[in-house]
Amino acid sequence: MPAPTPTATFSSSIQKQYAKVTAGFASLSNSPPELWKAYLLKFLDSYAYFSFSLVLTIFLSDDFGMSDVRAGAVYGAYGALITVFGLFTGTIIDNLGVAKCLRIGFVLSFFSRVMIFTCTSRAVLLVCLLVTLPFSNCLGIPVLTVGIRRYTNDENRGFAFGLFYVVMNIGALVAGPLVDVLTIYYNDKDSGGGDDKNANEVDTLNTSSSWVMTNNRAIILSGVVANFIAVFVAFSVREIKVDAKSKHDSPKPIRASSSISSDDSEGYTPFSASSNDNRQSNNKTSNISQFQPTTGSTYQILSETMRTPSFHRFLLVCLLTINVRMIFRHLDGTLPKYMIREFGENTRKGLVYAINPALIIILVPIITAATTSVDPLLMIHRGTYVSALSVFFLAFSTSLPACVLFVSTLSIGEAIWSPRLYDYTMSVAQEGREGTYMALSSAPLFLAKLPVGFLSGVLLQRYCPEYLEEGEVRHSKTMWLIIGLITIVSPIMITLLWGYISGGVEGSEGDNGARMNNGERLMRNDEECTEDESSEHSYQHVPLTSNISLPRVRPTDRPVV
Repeated sequence: MPAPTPTATFSSSIQKQYAKVTAGFASLSNSPPELWKAYLLKFLDSYAYFSFSLVLTIFLSDDFGMSDVRAGAVYGAYGALITVFGLFTGTIIDNLGVAKCLRIGFVLSFFSRVMIFTCTSRAVLLVCLLVTLPFSNCLGIPVLTVGIRRYTNDENRGFAFGLFYVVMNIGALVAGPLVDVLTIYYNDKDSGGGDDKNANEVDTLNTSSSWVMTNNRAIILSGVVANFIAVFVAFSVREIKVDAKSKHDSPKPIRASSSISSDDSEGYTPFSASSNDNRQSNNKTSNISQFQPTTGSTYQILSETMRTPSFHRFLLVCLLTINVRMIFRHLDGTLPKYMIREFGENTRKGLVYAINPALIIILVPIITAATTSVDPLLMIHRGTYVSALSVFFLAFSTSLPACVLFVSTLSIGEAIWSPRLYDYTMSVAQEGREGTYMALSSAPLFLAKLPVGFLSGVLLQRYCPEYLEEGEVRHSKTMWLIIGLITIVSPIMITLLWGYISGGVEGSEGDNGARMNNGERLMRNDEECTEDESSEHSYQHVPLTSNISLPRVRPTDRPVV
């Protein structure tokens, strides 16, 4: 029998990946409307966020006359305060539930963006940027992620999170070109009136209470419109959850009242021994039931979470990714100003920025479907190296092709590891405490903004200033080299501490590895195991796959790590 040609092998591989992607979409066909509403809210919120972030430091400098360092400091403080508020709103999410938090968050966000769009006072701007907007953001990003978990089952959750990440990047993809269109339109409009007139208008804006419609304000207005639509969608979301249930053996229906025992107050029905033997069956149906949030004080929720052994590893993973996540803050905090100063005001910074979401939209469904059986930690480990190395293209060349290579390589790495961080977070989070876990897992992303804000301002002012004295040149390569050396620390530290954070994860695809978190038993459907069952079986943390629940592993002679 002749060996298959490379073309036939490649074609077969593409067909397999396409089949996996279509199967992933098919698995979501019976999902409740709330899942699709969550995707719509994610798109609207992502557009408003990314369009605003892309011009924020430029808006602060051009419309309010702030220096690079001061604009960077405000940008950093905005992100850091999202982290601070997030530590407390995580417990609010667990107490109030998804639906109420979405309504509160999007209403508050809408009013904050309206005030930023209309204000000319620095004091009002700072109140919105440092209080109301970061607080509303805390009730958006973590809540929607918790919602994806509640609206999916164990079979389709991994793909649902991958699609969730794609939707976020569709919002960013739309934001990039629109930023370019509005920027070029208003720059051409202003230049038509003469340079002196334009300069006087900006000076007046920065020194008086007059209001001028600039390209930055027009971009912010588009985010206001998106936020306004999101408010109406948020008020239609119900507080529900989906239960995965097999059709075999005539299972008892799940009811929101009588079928729930006092020890199972969240509506979960335990699997019987017979159902456990048939978990591989493809005949599944999703039953929707009312979800009752597990309430508790902030101190109680945080103390319970921090005592969980798996949380210690989880927190370390989040901390180790801080440096590599800084690149994404430089993508919207440093790169736009760098491109304007090196290549001109009308340079297509938004189009270059849009390469990132475009590649994510294409790559994430493919990579997620192809690596769904690979442990999330392995994907995080590999992907962070790719993302970290991307910065060095700009350290070697000051050119538009280098910018394209930087964003493209960064996007490939992001597609490998970033969606799996959602997967990893939800796989270790306790039912009813997802808000706290998501707030803490989101913390590094925004905590990175504080040092990036200061660092970005200082580096831009020193190595890539807006104005040059006679005979002075910019040293942008040095700026990006410093950023690259800081970033590469993340994957190196993950490698050095891999033995601890991995808990015995093997490096091969499909090998879930028998690993225990310091003797912690990760319970199926968050149920407490009986004494007899815990002595007879061990449980392990595995990536979200097509199985209904985490597999049981019979005790072996090998020690369990």
